[in-house]
Amino acid sequence: MNTADRSLSMVDYALRRRFSFIELEPGFESATFEEYLKANGAPSSLVEAIRNRMKGLNQMISDDTTGLGRGYRIGHSFFVPSTGHPADESWMEDIVECEIIPRLEEYWCDDSVRLDQACRIARGSE
Repeated sequence: MNTADRSLSMVDYALRRRFSFIELEPGFESATFEEYLKANGAPSSLVEAIRNRMKGLNQMISDDTTGLGRGYRIGHSFFVPSTGHPADESWMEDIVECEIIPRLEEYWCDDSVRLDQACRIARGSE
């Protein structure tokens, strides 16, 4: 742990003493998530692809109890399209490559086997 991390851990500890925290579940399965994507042009097949990939990826993250765990799961907010941007295959692949994969690279920077497996899941090639 470097000096910056140590100083942030003190802030984290102070916040946790003063506030209560609740764990939020990723909302990939919610009807509202599906309706929003479809309203932004996503076909049912794309919604299912997002759900399936993230379910598998989040299961892998949850199962890694020595380094990660439930608190590191990927949330549905990554896949909420901005106004005027269609929710299509290209949009989803951009999110996977530019936001999800870099996060996975941080998660498993010392474990190339798990990283490779996680990237395959995220890309839908597993």
